[in-house]
Amino acid sequence: MSVRPFRMSAASFDALARGGGGADGMRVLVAARRSRTLLFIRSILAARPALQPDFDLLSEVQRKAPQAVSAVLDHPAVGVWAAQTAVALVHGEPAAPERLGEVAIAAVERASHGPGFPLPPPLGRNVVTELDVGDGVTFQLDPWQGGGLPDGLRISRDADPGLWREWITLGWHLLAQAHPGVATEFAEAVSVITPLRSSPAGFSSATLADAFGCVFMSLTRDPEVIGLAFAHELQHTKLAGLMDLFPLLRPGRHGTFYAPWRPEPRPLVGLLHGTYAHLGVAGFWRRQRVQDGGPHADVEFSHWRAAGLLGCRTLLASGGLTAVGERFVLGMQDVLLDWAAEPVPASAIATAEERMREHRDLWLASVHSGSS
Repeated sequence: MSVRPFRMSAASFDALARGGGGADGMRVLVAARRSRTLLFIRSILAARPALQPDFDLLSEVQRKAPQAVSAVLDHPAVGVWAAQTAVALVHGEPAAPERLGEVAIAAVERASHGPGFPLPPPLGRNVVTELDVGDGVTFQLDPWQGGGLPDGLRISRDADPGLWREWITLGWHLLAQAHPGVATEFAEAVSVITPLRSSPAGFSSATLADAFGCVFMSLTRDPEVIGLAFAHELQHTKLAGLMDLFPLLRPGRHGTFYAPWRPEPRPLVGLLHGTYAHLGVAGFWRRQRVQDGGPHADVEFSHWRAAGLLGCRTLLASGGLTAVGERFVLGMQDVLLDWAAEPVPASAIATAEERMREHRDLWLASVHSGSS
């Protein structure tokens, strides 16, 4: 099982910077993450040579059914296990390298049943439900019992598959009809949806850098909120994959910065992720304006295009971007500047500006109270 270098054209990089990337761009990111996972597995094998038979089994399946191995290596739980285990072994910390055997067995099972068979859940024999949302697109509803997740994630172990199928399908249809480019990218990049319990604040969603291809989310009976969450979390997924390939930030400490979507100061990497995600949010509401033409979409578009521009300007002034990172942020900024010139009702702009002021005032009050 070899690891090959990856190249991305300047055009593909710039398309990602502008918030897109298309199906081909997503395939590059998925393949690059697969290579990263395999590199971690080789590191695990180097630290635990007794696992060679498990690796040999995986290699044998690779020769006979490479798509089966790719599907297993692409599973977010395998990515989390491989990354965390390799790092733990380097630092002499507790780890479970023997789970390589589970990865190999999952590949054998996948190869035995063919590509149409649901992916066996590696690293935890949890019950996985296939969510068929139509048009040949399926996601796994996976309660994730493989471990390796932050304590703060409120995983739901008793999600109702029928209810999830109903509302995820409705959200997907909204995305596919009104945001086809986002839907195409999401279907290529994301394979797993892990249910969360509702938070005290209501709906929540998240991604984790190591769990590439998984969106964690609670359930809502609002297709627009589901579609928006998909658009938002897709951006985080894309940026996590892109940062595997390119050093966008200079090494070292950069301090913390104001982010017009969070109550607390953010490190530079968090600001970068948030800005890219809210580029996707602004684009979602820009397209939604065409669908409903209502004041809500106008306000949301006005708000998030302005917030995204502020994020870009803060990043560019930070001194923490590499040359390629600056190119990436300038690509975001170019799109947002174009959108800022699009006409929006004055009342929507005024409401959005008031929301921005209120957020900044609350943030400043919080920072001052914390430092007193």
